Amino acid sequence: MKLLYIIPEYPPHFGGGISTFYRDIIPEIADQGHQISIVVGSAFMSKLPSYVKDSVKVDFLDTDLVNFYSHKFSCYKTTPELQRHLAAAWAAWEYVKGGDGYDLVEVTDWGMLFAPWITSTNSPPTVVQLHASVGQIDFYDPQIDSRLQGSFVRLLEAGLLASADELQANSQSNAKAWQLLTNRNVHYIPPSLTLKNINIAPENPDLGNGLVVGRIQYWKGVTVLCEALRLLREQAPNIDWIGRDTVYFDSKSLMSRHLEQNYRDIWRSKILPLGTFSSEIIRQYQAHAKFIVVPSIWDVFNYTCVEGMAQGKVVLCSEGAGAVDLIHNGLNGLTFKANDSQSLATCLETVMSWSASKLREVGLIAKETVIKELDPRLIAQKRIRAYEDLITRGKYPMKPNQWLIDAVSPQQKLDRPLAFLDRLPLRDLVGYTINRSLRKVLKKM
Repeated sequence: MKLLYIIPEYPPHFGGGISTFYRDIIPEIADQGHQISIVVGSAFMSKLPSYVKDSVKVDFLDTDLVNFYSHKFSCYKTTPELQRHLAAAWAAWEYVKGGDGYDLVEVTDWGMLFAPWITSTNSPPTVVQLHASVGQIDFYDPQIDSRLQGSFVRLLEAGLLASADELQANSQSNAKAWQLLTNRNVHYIPPSLTLKNINIAPENPDLGNGLVVGRIQYWKGVTVLCEALRLLREQAPNIDWIGRDTVYFDSKSLMSRHLEQNYRDIWRSKILPLGTFSSEIIRQYQAHAKFIVVPSIWDVFNYTCVEGMAQGKVVLCSEGAGAVDLIHNGLNGLTFKANDSQSLATCLETVMSWSASKLREVGLIAKETVIKELDPRLIAQKRIRAYEDLITRGKYPMKPNQWLIDAVSPQQKLDRPLAFLDRLPLRDLVGYTINRSLRKVLKKM
């Protein structure tokens, strides 16, 4: 098969969850005799030099082309992120000539990269890989200044994805979520993990602090962990947190500032934010942690869970993270209820009570689980069979209605894209402009 992937990130330049997902599986599919091309691009990335590695050609989307298409979505000037997402999706579509010459195309839900492929009638069969859509992320971590965009994007996503040729998810929970939203079957195939990318933990680790790897972000469960440690009082373990800071709900301050104000007894005392590190250094921290915590309120998958398991670590995983599919509570890890600080506190008490031999025993079973369930060769074979089945079936017969198609298709550039402001009271506009200017001045002081 001749396969085309249009994705927002890919190694070695990016290290997010989508990048990790494709890092392991694409070379394996290529090794099994399939010709693969990749176009990397999204709304806010810069063009990088093309390269070829492991017989896979990787190109990067031309930002000038994205800027050109951005003008064709000037009607969304009030929602600039959506405007850029749709521009990038159509720029990628033009860049690859609508997939001409390929047997199958795979795109992601993030960035609405699927829009041109679902609305088209003559493109190759297309898989939409459900990693975490723009609308989903906004739903679980809403920002006060983007509610209009969040609601609109979710309506577009649900309507369009209901007509996708095929939907695939790498966790059971996300598959069920999109089945309910689209009334379509979602094909569940777990991700793969290449153990050569993991520094296997030493036989006698330092058994130091617990560890969380993830953004300091609400839906990553940082407040749940703070509450759980507060419940444990003097019995609370020390936990290192590796990851970058993010903006809090009101968009005016950072999440770490919110934690400092509301959890002074926990944040920087029991939870120690370490900042960000390279993948290699993160794996060293994972290798020497006493246990690993995944406190996510919601997560499509969460690779830090399976990376910890692969290193023979006991992982405490929230039922809100898709990787919980791999954990049998008490056998190869521990699980707790999502967004439930008492459940997490009980889980922490359990792991702290285990002896070193018990930690090694459970960690070894965890490692064996990853080796068996996420074997790249077997997962690649499952994906190849799914591709072949889709090519045989052909494109989904039902297309979105014309209203949806028009909403996500390029249009003539508007002469006055901000004309909607004419409908707002001048007093409100002037007052907001003055306050915004004052905030900018105060920031610089």
